[in-house]
Amino acid sequence: MQIMVFYIVFVLIGDVGAYFLGRTVEHWSPTSSLPVFLASFFIVFWLAWRLAVRVTEPKAA
Repeated sequence: MQIMVFYIVFVLIGDVGAYFLGRTVEHWSPTSSLPVFLASFFIVFWLAWRLAVRVTEPKAA
């Protein structure tokens, strides 16, 4: 259960970052903002899972 809590928190934080990244790119190139947002949006899911696993893995004694 703990891993899912960390995953959801990491996804929420990452998706807010992806949103602001897309908005920032939109100022320079409106047509590029959607691909940049979508790429970062899906990368967040992969990265959030990797981070959640790393944070919740048992420590060696």
